[in-house]
Amino acid sequence: MTAPLEIDIDLATALVAKRGGGTIRIDPEGGVCVFNYPSAIKSLRFDTRWRNGIQAAVEHAEHETVAPENIHASPQPAGIPRPPTKVAANDNREQMWPGIVSSGDLVRGFVPPDYHLEGIAQAGFLYSTTAMTGTGKTAVLLLLAAHTALGTPINDREVRKGRVVYFAGENPDDVTMRWIAMAHHMGFDPNAMDVHFIKGTFSIPKMFTRITAEVTKLGGAELVVVDTSAAYFQGQEENSNTELGRHARDLRTLTTLPGSPCVLVACHPVKAADATNLLPRGGGAFIAEIDGNLVLAKGDSGTIRLHWHGKHRGPDFEPLHFDLQTVTAPALIDSKGRDVPTVMASAISTGETKKRRVEARRDEDEVLLLIDKDGSKSILEMAVVLGWQKDGQPHRRRVSMATDKLTKAKLASHVGRKWKLTTAGQEAASDAKAERFKVEQAAASISSMVARWRRPGPSEDTDD
Repeated sequence: MTAPLEIDIDLATALVAKRGGGTIRIDPEGGVCVFNYPSAIKSLRFDTRWRNGIQAAVEHAEHETVAPENIHASPQPAGIPRPPTKVAANDNREQMWPGIVSSGDLVRGFVPPDYHLEGIAQAGFLYSTTAMTGTGKTAVLLLLAAHTALGTPINDREVRKGRVVYFAGENPDDVTMRWIAMAHHMGFDPNAMDVHFIKGTFSIPKMFTRITAEVTKLGGAELVVVDTSAAYFQGQEENSNTELGRHARDLRTLTTLPGSPCVLVACHPVKAADATNLLPRGGGAFIAEIDGNLVLAKGDSGTIRLHWHGKHRGPDFEPLHFDLQTVTAPALIDSKGRDVPTVMASAISTGETKKRRVEARRDEDEVLLLIDKDGSKSILEMAVVLGWQKDGQPHRRRVSMATDKLTKAKLASHVGRKWKLTTAGQEAASDAKAERFKVEQAAASISSMVARWRRPGPSEDTDD
């Protein structure tokens, strides 16, 4: 703008009220004026200058910085107190009277939203997808994007077929490598996939008109993925309820794009998070504004488990399980001709998950009993003794997974280059021995019965 902005506090407040309600926040010391107009009139665009004291063209929810010396008030009649302009710290909602409707008007013409991912995520809803680093947020979201474009189910759960718009804000190159690898391993042609990517970060509310126009040009969308929430956060403090509430509402506008897409937002968890506390990072206002918090956590069998935590609008559901695999592809080669590995997710069935859980428990018992017998062996030596191999080499990772679980369960500890069982571990070892004895006894009994059944009787003796 060619001229410095001048804001008349009283006239600005009156204008907001005249335009249908809303809020205006003035900070004379910081020189910031923020207009928030209700979503119902967000289509209004003020592209002309008013000469009545407010010399600013302000768009919906746009921040305009104003020099403190240019913030002034209208002359106030003597004896009439000025209404306070300061608002409460938690006043982060745009205020607009919605009106009163009858019961009949409430239900008349209502159409329930379809599920995008059957039983889990609905069209037109906003979900956070929260996980710790390395637990597969991007891998699982890309897998869902591929299944959406292909119209194929994930295990026995139907996925709504349609167009995907993927906001690759945090690491576009990583997303690109994963997508190339997925195309190779899943057997799809990237040129034929109805998945569209936006590389880089920007202000979603400021670019919403452009986003709407581009998505309309594509023909609408059934799924929108935002990777990640932090990459598109425009505020200053990620623990501010006011700023996070506004950020969540900015993200929710994406559900109003043509096609009423389901919107999934990858989120980092709160600090010091663990598998029992996977709320999205930020103030409580963020989770209050979303429809559900889907979480990804490592399961007992080494798989990635998708369920929900903290909030989910809708009935409970059985978790989905995924594998994370390190993969390569012919198109992922560096300048020296070496493979560039990346990670992709694949869904595994409930039956396979149960099978792996049983196998993982068996592995834990095997390692527990080996430590009970001789705790001086290294991971490599334990793999050799147990006969665990992968690709012709001792399967050290399999042993490490078992020892990690034993340590986490406080059944074993590694002190002074030696493994030791705790008191609880010794009791668990006794139980494992008893269980092994039962299994061996049952096996011996069955073998004996089979042997007697196969032994020829007197009538079958052919000797004279």
